[in-house]
Amino acid sequence: MTREGDGAKDLPKEGTETRETDANYLAQLVDLGIALSAEQGREELNQKILMAARKFTNADGGSLYLVNKDESELHFRILMNDTLNTFFVSGRENEKPFPPLPLYDVEGRPNYRNIATYVALTGKPINIEDAYCADGFDFSGTRAFDAKTGYRSKSFLTVPLKSTRGAMMGVLQLINARDEAGQVIAFDKSIEPIIAALASQAAVAIENSRLLLAQRDLMESFVRVLGHAIDAKSPHTADHCSRVPVIARMLAQAAVDDKLGPFSNFYLTDMEWYELDLAAWLHDCGKIVTPDHVMEKATKLETIHNRIHEIRTRFEVLRRDAEIDMLKRKLAGEDADACDADFKQKVAELENQFSMVADANIGDTELDTDTIYALHDIAELTWVRHFDRTVGLSWSENQRLTDADLVSLREAGTETLLMDREDQVYLGFNRGELYNLSIPHGTLTSEERQVINDHVVVTQDMLAQLPYPRELQRIPAIAGNHHEKMDGSGYPHGITGDDMGILEKVMVIADIFEALTAVDRPYKRPKLLSECISILGDMRDKGQIDNDLFELFLVSGTYLEYGKKFLKPGQCDEVDIEQFIISR
Repeated sequence: MTREGDGAKDLPKEGTETRETDANYLAQLVDLGIALSAEQGREELNQKILMAARKFTNADGGSLYLVNKDESELHFRILMNDTLNTFFVSGRENEKPFPPLPLYDVEGRPNYRNIATYVALTGKPINIEDAYCADGFDFSGTRAFDAKTGYRSKSFLTVPLKSTRGAMMGVLQLINARDEAGQVIAFDKSIEPIIAALASQAAVAIENSRLLLAQRDLMESFVRVLGHAIDAKSPHTADHCSRVPVIARMLAQAAVDDKLGPFSNFYLTDMEWYELDLAAWLHDCGKIVTPDHVMEKATKLETIHNRIHEIRTRFEVLRRDAEIDMLKRKLAGEDADACDADFKQKVAELENQFSMVADANIGDTELDTDTIYALHDIAELTWVRHFDRTVGLSWSENQRLTDADLVSLREAGTETLLMDREDQVYLGFNRGELYNLSIPHGTLTSEERQVINDHVVVTQDMLAQLPYPRELQRIPAIAGNHHEKMDGSGYPHGITGDDMGILEKVMVIADIFEALTAVDRPYKRPKLLSECISILGDMRDKGQIDNDLFELFLVSGTYLEYGKKFLKPGQCDEVDIEQFIISR
C-alpha cells in the first residue's frame, strides 16, 4: 500500500516546477506592486503595467485603454508591439492609431460588440484563441489594422482594470502570446489569475495616481484663484501674480537649457517645476491683507481718491475771495488799475503755490528742503468755511471727533489751506495733507511703506502654516524671499545671495522685471524695455541681483520673448545687451 508521502515522492519534478513558477510569479507581482506604488508619472505608470503584463504572458503586443471621466468611453493610452517595432503613447504624437471606444450607443445601450468595451462593461476577462474565428465580437477594426500593417492579430487576452472599490479604471489587452520558439499560440488559461492580479494592482495604482493628480489640480486651482483674487484687488496691479510665474518659468528653463555656462549642472524635476509654479503664484499672497488705499496710492494725497481736488477747491475759494476783495475795493473808490494789478499778482501767487502742491503730490522727484519749507508756509494760508463740517459723516468718523471738535466744526470758521488734523491719524495711518505732501520721494509714508514691505512677512507666515509634502517644502522660501537682495539690502530678513537658492534668485528678477514693465501701475508710466534692462543692470552692478541669472536673462532672449508676448508694442525698443555682459 502506497503512503501519501511516497506518492508525493513519485512526482517530484512536476510539483517542484509548479511551485517554483508560482513563487516566481508571486515575487514578480510583489516587485511590480512596489514599483507601481512608487511611480508618480502617469505615462511611466502605464508603460510599466503593459510591459509587466507582456512579460508574464510573453505577448507580442498589447495596449491599454482607460475610462474617461464621465465613464462614457474607453480612451487609448499606450500601444506596444515587437513584430511591428511599435511603441506609441497617446498625446505624444499627432496621429492617434485608435479613436475612443464608446461604451454606449446613441440610445444609451451597452456596447458589447467590441471586446474591450465588453470587458469594461461586464468586468469579465476574455481569452480568445483566434480573433478571426471568434463569434460575438466585432473585430473589423483589428482586421483593418492588420490589412494596413501586414500584421496578423490572432490570440487575445483582455482583462478589466478594476479597483478594490469596484471602480472600472480601464482595460488591458494583450495580443499574440508566443511560445519559446516565437510561434503565436493561445494565452494559457493558467496565466489568467496572474494577469487578473496584475490588473488589480494596476487599477489601484492608476486610481491612486488619479487621486494624487486630482489633489494636485485642486491645490493648483486654489493657488491660482488666490493669485487672481490678489490681482483683482487692485486694477493697478492686475495680472502681476499671473505674469511673475511666466517670467520665472522662462528664466528657470533658460537655466536648465544652459549646458555650457554656470548653470550646466542645474536641472529641475517635475515636482520642482511644480514647486516653482506654486511659489510664483503665491509670492504676493500676503497682499490680501494690505489696505486698498495703500495698494492704490498713486499720489501722496491718494486715499481712495486723490485729495488734490479738495485742495484745488480751496485754492479756488482763495482766488474768489481775492476777486471779491478786488471788487469791494473798486466799489469803495480805490484806484481800479491798482486793484487789478494787486488781484493779478495774487492770482499768480496762488497759481504758483498750487502748482508746487500739485507737483509735490505726484512724487516722482526728490523733494528738497526748500520745497518742504515752502509747503509748510502754504499750509498756513487760511480760508473761511461757512458750512457745517459735521454733517454727512460716517459713524466711525464721528467717533474720532471730540465734543469740542463737533461744536467748533458746526459753526463757520477759519481753516488752514493744508490740514493735518488729529482725526486724520487712524488705524496706524497718518492721512494729514501736509504730512503726506512732505514725503521726500515716492508716494508712500513710512508707515505705508512698512505695510507694503510687511506683505512679504504675511506671505511667509501664511505659507509656513500649510502642511506641504516633503517635495514642496521650499515653497515658503521661494515665494517669500522675492524682495531679498544678493547684498543683504532687501527685506524682510536681509539675507544675502549665499543664503538663497537659484529659484529664489529667479523669483527676485521675475518680480522686479514684471513690476518695471507693467503698464497698469498708477504711480508710473510704462517703461521702455531698454529702461527696464538698464535698471536691472544697475541693480546687478550694485550687487542686488544675481549676475549669472541677469546675463542669462539677456543672452537667452528671455527678456525679449516675454516683452513680445506681454508688453505694448511701443515698449519693445532695441536693447544692446552686450553693454551689460561683464563675465565674458
